[in-house]
Amino acid sequence: MNKYIFAFFLFLFGGSLIAQPQDSSILTSVDIPPLFEGCDDPLISEEQRQACSVPKIQAFINENIVYPDSARARNVEGVVVVRFSVTAEGKITHLELIRNIGAGCGQEAMRVVRMMPDFRPALRDGIPVATKMTLPIRFKKIATASASNKKTYQIHWGTMYQNKITKEELKPLLKRYLLVRDYYGNTYEVRFLTLKIEHKGNELRLETRGNTLSKEMLKSLKKMRAGQLITLNALIQKKYEEIEVVRVLELIK
Repeated sequence: MNKYIFAFFLFLFGGSLIAQPQDSSILTSVDIPPLFEGCDDPLISEEQRQACSVPKIQAFINENIVYPDSARARNVEGVVVVRFSVTAEGKITHLELIRNIGAGCGQEAMRVVRMMPDFRPALRDGIPVATKMTLPIRFKKIATASASNKKTYQIHWGTMYQNKITKEELKPLLKRYLLVRDYYGNTYEVRFLTLKIEHKGNELRLETRGNTLSKEMLKSLKKMRAGQLITLNALIQKKYEEIEVVRVLELIK
């Protein structure tokens, strides 16, 4: 399983950058662009408020976006561009997908934009007005987790801490979900879980979302025999990156 980051660049349409929209109430040139939630602090300058919006939007995207399964499987990378209007009330409307890279990335970008909270609307002559914005989101694969990360993060499955397991010890684990914890005891949400069962050169690979084993995974684990290896790959998200955490178990009898 690969590790991905999501980068973005935010532009406010204005002046000659785009044609005049059909709805004349939506302005393409404003004095002050919309502000993201949490940036409308009266104790800071307007310049500081604008500087606040970009990292806030970036954090929101990275906390909520999910790399589509089909894109991960096909290693699809690139930039998706979503255009939308922010009304005079700060609502997001009229979403358009103006650039797509396929494999579900465009739909995922649109989903996350729809989730955004209300903006403080743009201002022109001190009056709230509707305007258009565009949000490019880059889906990009980066290197797998470093060796230090693999030592820092661990998969916890019930009370099983050793790397060799018997059939009897495996049975109660089938009813438990998996957790990923770091060195300090912090718990991370498992976004994708991959199970690999290996025996004599043959490999079975199954994937699911979340930290709960799928029915297919449970069925395959129940059929395991001594000597087979179980590899669990959990994909977690920390801030702006996704990290792969691996645990290998051997069924001994």
